[in-house]
Order: sequence, then structure tokens, then C-alpha cells
Amino acid sequence: MAIVLIEEVLMGLDEVKGALDQAVTTLEDIIEDMSPDLGEDLQGLLETSFLDPLQSRRDALDILLNRLSESVN
Repeated sequence: MAIVLIEEVLMGLDEVKGALDQAVTTLEDIIEDMSPDLGEDLQGLLETSFLDPLQSRRDALDILLNRLSESVN
């Protein structure tokens, strides 16, 4: 029973990681394609306020997923 629950948690967290991956990719594309006319401050703000935190959460989730996977196997 516990293994089934852990597997369901892993699947749910894997979906969350996929969503974070997509959000990071989208933000990277937006920042890269952003016109310099909008100002570098806006690009920097997007990077520091949104992109960097999302990347760190995604990386932390990846570590968690690896640890959980190892504990199941």
C-alpha cells in the first residue's frame, strides 16, 4: 500500500516538474525575445523575480524526485 502511495506521489510530482520545465522554457524564451526597447531592467526583473526562483524550485524538485525514486527501488 505504501509503495502505491509513493508511486502516486512520484507521478504527481513528475507532472509538477513538467509544468515547471515548461514555465522555465517559456520565461527563457520571453526574456530572450524581449525587445531591448522595453529596457534591460524588465529583463533583469523577470530573471531575478521569476526565472531564477522557478529554476531553483525545479532543481530542488528534481533532487527530491531522485531521492524518492531511490527509496522505492
